[in-house]
Amino acid sequence: MRQVKIVSWNVEHLDRLAKDNLNSVETKRRDAVADEIRALDPDILCLLEGPKGEEGIARVAAQVLGNDWVPVLASDGEYATLGSQWIWFLVKPALAAKASLLPPATWDAFTEEASWPVHFWGQFDEERHKHYRHPQVLVLETDGLRVEFVGLHLKSKFVNSGQSMWTAGGAPREEFIREALKARVKMTTEVLNVRKYVDAKFRQVASPAIFVMGDLNDGPGREYFEERFLFMDLISNIQGSIFDASRFLNHALFDFPDHLRWTVKFKDFVTPERDEHILLDHLLFTQGLVDGSLPWQVEPRAGKVEHEIHDLINAPLKGNEKTSDHRPISVV
Repeated sequence: MRQVKIVSWNVEHLDRLAKDNLNSVETKRRDAVADEIRALDPDILCLLEGPKGEEGIARVAAQVLGNDWVPVLASDGEYATLGSQWIWFLVKPALAAKASLLPPATWDAFTEEASWPVHFWGQFDEERHKHYRHPQVLVLETDGLRVEFVGLHLKSKFVNSGQSMWTAGGAPREEFIREALKARVKMTTEVLNVRKYVDAKFRQVASPAIFVMGDLNDGPGREYFEERFLFMDLISNIQGSIFDASRFLNHALFDFPDHLRWTVKFKDFVTPERDEHILLDHLLFTQGLVDGSLPWQVEPRAGKVEHEIHDLINAPLKGNEKTSDHRPISVV
């Protein structure tokens, strides 16, 4: 069977390129994004921070990619997504007839909840919460196999004003910590909802073929909140439990070299001593995709952060011309 390349990429503010009358900087950036995607040459592309609505992604496909990749649209037009940054899947035309999107209502039925109660630390009062950006699921029917690709963009919303509050110390810092903890509680319930979907698939199929990918941003101070408040990171929660090892999700970058296993370069204002190179983007998959039980198999060292392509494309560019603050990740 031929190889299939899967790429997940957070293209910073891609929605700003899905318009007419771009200025010279935006034009250079648009062309660079197109060059990077063409160099990556994915069969299946998960785009994060994509434009809002079908018209926006159609513009990206046409104006940025020359329709060499086809956006997979919802059959009922429902995406259950808020805000202006959407999750989109695009595939090469040869796969388009085999591809569809899972309706969000089906996801909610399988997880038995479109929204759920949230209890903050030590509190009995509850709030209702739901996905701000509902997971988008590409379904590919190929090789006699149903393969599902879950696209996620989970992000602490309490970030932008956090640095000044942290730096101020005292009461403002305490308020930042409280609000950051609330954001982490909400995001953790979101990844647990994803786990409920994965578990539901295991009640339907002995060995489901599922990929989970996207930007899982805990927010600033990940280690600080783990050490001080016993609050573990998103990736630890989404991978699953060793007590149910058959449902544990493998990470495509597990055997990728340590010094290359990063996708963004950010200075963490909570723990400024930590390495600026941070792994925010992830690509995981079920055990059946490595144990020989399915027609599709991920071989060792098949996952990577696409540093070389990203750097070659961005080297001649300046400032806002650069494609993204995130590097693409891929698995074959």
